[in-house]
Amino acid sequence: MAFYYDGDCGFCQWSARKLTGLADVEVKPARLDDFAVYENGDSKELGHKAIGAVLKQHGRARWSRAAGTVLLFRPLSPLFAGAYRLVAINRHKLGPLVGEESCAIR
Repeated sequence: MAFYYDGDCGFCQWSARKLTGLADVEVKPARLDDFAVYENGDSKELGHKAIGAVLKQHGRARWSRAAGTVLLFRPLSPLFAGAYRLVAINRHKLGPLVGEESCAIR
């Protein structure tokens, strides 16, 4: 199992470090244009569903597993997908806000 994130993105690097604090998962930088990817065996999740799956399946605390369950709650998926997309589009602006370098959006 592995969680892949945009290795060129400072905000994505910061977020991946935070994720490893919340869940027992291996994070790997990759050249990704749009979505984080979580691969676990034959299954693959993208974007907010990738984050939700990691937290639900591998969260270190009960509250982080609950957060993963909420992120995967189907009726709210359009809302979370939109929020993820908004962050992804603006990630080059978010890096400096968390003390990381900006990234070059391809």
